[in-house]
Amino acid sequence: MVGGHAKQKKDFSGIRIFSLHFFQCLLRVKIFLNKEEHKKMKKTSIGLIIAMAAIIFNCNRPPEKRDIIKESKPVQVINEYPNMTLIMTDGSLRMTKELPAKSILFLYFPDCDHCQREALEISNHLKAFENYSLWFISTANYKDIERFARDYKLFGYANIHFVRTEMQDVINNFGAIPTPSVYIFSEEKKLVKAFNGETKIEEIIKWL
Repeated sequence: MVGGHAKQKKDFSGIRIFSLHFFQCLLRVKIFLNKEEHKKMKKTSIGLIIAMAAIIFNCNRPPEKRDIIKESKPVQVINEYPNMTLIMTDGSLRMTKELPAKSILFLYFPDCDHCQREALEISNHLKAFENYSLWFISTANYKDIERFARDYKLFGYANIHFVRTEMQDVINNFGAIPTPSVYIFSEEKKLVKAFNGETKIEEIIKWL
């Protein structure tokens, strides 16, 4: 059954009836032939019989199944990093979209006591963050940013970066958020988890 209807089979009965009448005619013709003509007729009949058998065989043979090759669509990689401009310590610019996979964005103010406590906890658990790039992002001036990095012993690590951005960039990408806010991204640059406000370090590490 296909779609609730019986699948129709091909009817080859007409070919078989034609073949039967054809063989009967050959037998009748042979009666009126002489010996020489009979030999010629015999060769012709054999050829016709073989041809007819081949036709019947091909008609009865089910159609060959052809493999349908489906074109695979390319996997589309979605970059969920925010679209922010970062100002590096040397004055050069870098877009957050270009950051390496497995990055963590830490948005803070240097004089925020909640940010200070969370930075201290990160400093005490650096081993847990060694497979990630940490980006401490603030709208403060570089003097306060550097002091913050040194006070909480986060300065001088290859995977920890302190950068500036503009307040408008923060608002455009995140809206009005409390500090600190932490955003964890995966190997595929997808957002894994966001924490807005001071969060226990155990909860953050759980998502790494």
